[in-house]
Parts: sequence; C-alpha cells; structure tokens
Amino acid sequence: MAAFRSMIQTEEIQGIPLSPGRQRSTMKRMHGEYRRHVRSGIRLPVNLSFANHTIATRTLDISAGGLRLKIPDQLAIQPGEVVDVDFRDKAGMRVTATVAHSGKSHIGLQLDRNRFSKQQLNELSNASPSWQRLTTQAKRGLWTHCRRLAILLANTGLRPVIHALVRPQFLFAVYGNRQQVETYFTPRMARFMPSNIVLGFIRQGGARGLLVAPQFLEEELQAESDKVRLFLERLQRDYPNVQRIALVGRLPNFVKKAGLDISGPLVEGSLGTRYMIWDVARQMRERSQYCQQNSIVVLGGAGRIGNAVCRDLTSLFETVIGLDPRYEEDRHITTDHGTVLQTANLAHLHDEKLYIGLTHHGDAVLDFYTHIPPGALIADDTHPCISLEARERLRQRQIAVEKVVLSHEDFLMWPRMPAWNSRDIPGCLVEALILLRQPAVGEGDFSAFCDEAKFLGFTGHLIRPLDE
Repeated sequence: MAAFRSMIQTEEIQGIPLSPGRQRSTMKRMHGEYRRHVRSGIRLPVNLSFANHTIATRTLDISAGGLRLKIPDQLAIQPGEVVDVDFRDKAGMRVTATVAHSGKSHIGLQLDRNRFSKQQLNELSNASPSWQRLTTQAKRGLWTHCRRLAILLANTGLRPVIHALVRPQFLFAVYGNRQQVETYFTPRMARFMPSNIVLGFIRQGGARGLLVAPQFLEEELQAESDKVRLFLERLQRDYPNVQRIALVGRLPNFVKKAGLDISGPLVEGSLGTRYMIWDVARQMRERSQYCQQNSIVVLGGAGRIGNAVCRDLTSLFETVIGLDPRYEEDRHITTDHGTVLQTANLAHLHDEKLYIGLTHHGDAVLDFYTHIPPGALIADDTHPCISLEARERLRQRQIAVEKVVLSHEDFLMWPRMPAWNSRDIPGCLVEALILLRQPAVGEGDFSAFCDEAKFLGFTGHLIRPLDE
C-alpha cells in the first residue's frame, strides 16, 4: 500500500497529473491490497479521531494489518489521511492507521507501523458477540468448500467445456506445498481428478490461458525427476496446441535437473523475472530514504536467475553484492557499468540497506537476518515467499519486506493464486505473454526484452505481502 501512495505522491510532487482512469486504477489496487488480508468479521464500537474530529462508529472488519469502519454518509475522509482508532470495549487499545480506501459509507484503514498481534485479535474477537464469531467461521468454511467444489467440477464434468470455451494459447505451469495445494483441493478430491489439474483462468488482452498444476507437491518435484518428466509429458499431451508454457519459480531448475531441454513451447521465464526485478530495484533507489545508496544485495546471487540479476543491476548501482552460501571465496566481477561481489561472507551485509530476495525459500532469510541492519528493505521474489511469521521477526528488527510483482491493466487471473492479487503477474509468466506478441525478443537480449516489456505496458511494483 505504501508503495502506491508513494507512487501517487511522487508523481504529484513532480507535477505529473494523474488521469481519472489512472486514479481509479490506483485506488482499486490500493483497496485490493487492504482486502487481501485475512479478515475476522469482528464488529466492535470504536471512536475515530482525525483532524480535530471525534466520531463514534463501529468496525465492519478487522485483520492483522487493517480495519474497515462504518462512516456517516456526510463525513468525507480522503485516502492518505492518518487517523486514530480507540476501541471503547477494550480500554487502552488504540491504533494509528492510514486511510487506504474511502467509500460512500465506510473506510478501509491500513496499519502502517504496528499490527494487531494474534493475542490482540483474539481479545477483540472474544469481545464480540458469539454469533459474530460463528457467522465468520461459517462464511470462511462456505467459501473454502465452494472453491474446492469449483475445482472439482472444473476438472471432472466441466473440464472439456472449459477447454472448448477458453481454447488456451498459453499455460502457466505451477506447483505448491501442502498448505497451498489444500487451498484448491484435498487428497480425497484428488483421486477423482486428472494428474494435471486446471486451477484458474488467465487473460492478458486478447490472449487466454490456464493455470495448471500437477498433483505432485513441490518437495516431490524437487526430489524425484521422474515426476517432473511425467508432469511435462502429460501437460504437452493434454494441450498439444498451446503456443507457450510458462514455468513457475524453481520449476525450470527441476526441469534441467531432470535432463530436459527448456525449448518451445516451454518458457523458462528468466527474462520476465529479470525485467521485473530491474524495474523494482530502480524504484527502490528512487525512494527518498535510499536515494544515496550505491549498492544493493541479491540474496541467492549464485542461482540461475540471481547470477544474471546481479549483472543487470550494475546498470543501476556501482556495487551489487551477490550473497550465496555456495560461494567458497570472495570474487569481484567487473561489468560494463559496475562491479559484482560474489560472496558468502555475512559481514558484507552490515551496512547494506537494499536487498533482493531470490533464495530457494523465502524463510531462508531467517538464517542470517540478524546481520541485516535496521531500516533495510527486502524486495521479496522468492517462492514460497517470506512467511507472515518470518516477516514479523524481521519487523521487530525494523526490516521491511515488500513483495515484487509485475502488473498490467489488461491482466486478470481468476481465482487468484495464494499470496497473489488477481491482477498481479508473476515475473516468470511475463516472458511467455510477451513472446506471444513478439517471439523474436526471447533470444536472450535483455535490453531489447526490457524495451518491449515497457512498450507493452508491463510495470514492476513493490506491494505489501498477503497475511496468509
């Protein structure tokens, strides 16, 4: 949320007017960021204080990172205003929040600095009537069952109909851990569905595609190459006419480990990810608190993408530190624009404020986060991403985490992936989308790919991670 407020404020300061369409688009995204938190449905009486006004109202929803409040129709509160909220039934509980969304009769608030702890949420929940708690549980359970039922129908009786209606031009091949998979289906349901499961619909302009995953978990694909080969063989057998198959996260590594070539229609996705990170790193340096930074750290710099990202970022920073335990000694590499330091020495982190997270798992940052100084910012592009619990530990050391995404006004994914907004695009998917339009830009020329991505309207963003 802060990233979008910063974007609006920066453009206004620079004298760049926002069109009405751009304002609506930005506000829609800001409201979407608020709604992506897990909400409790708690309704409690509160006093709202702002600009020398105090009004009695009530909450409509409370989450760890925000609130939604009922506001009288005649009272206007604009996004960006800072307000105080006192809980009348919980003496001494007071929070300061920023207005993220303003509707006709309600406002959405974002807690920027302090969040509700689990204990505080439990206290607030216990202060609400029992029928509210039961209603919230029932709604959550109903939504979970409806989503799973939809996946079951989409992969049994309705599967041929979906294929005929969508006629996919591309696929996004994904995987997940047990928690992510159970968002969509249970092991019992899996017995009635095919090995490769349709999980969602994707639209980019006039191009249509499907989100498809195997029944294998991430750890199975990592450990057993036979299952990787089986996944891709069945995928290409089921969809012989698709033009591109984008591989998510570490899947390209699993494919190479299995001895398979990543060639048409398979798309590695590294160019899209590199463009996304480069664009986001440029924006990180433009923030006022980091504008003097001449260096940045890539966590996981020895990886397939990390090594290329380090070189890409020398066009923005004098020094790029590629931190990875696989490096046995420090090594300096000079590029046309700057220097890459390849190292495993954690002492190099002590004075660094900007970080790109590319480790094999987001929570790997907990192995060395005590070496990261307060005030640092981690742009997270890991899969799975840095968890809520890990972010809370980082926050205690005043280390901020924001999620790296790409966006495009014509993009839609439904239902959204866990930990993603429906209009945010994983970088590894973008390359396939661009290659549908311009096949020639996939030849490895990073500069040409960036130019094409910008021309087509793809933009990198840093957003608040989901609390799930």
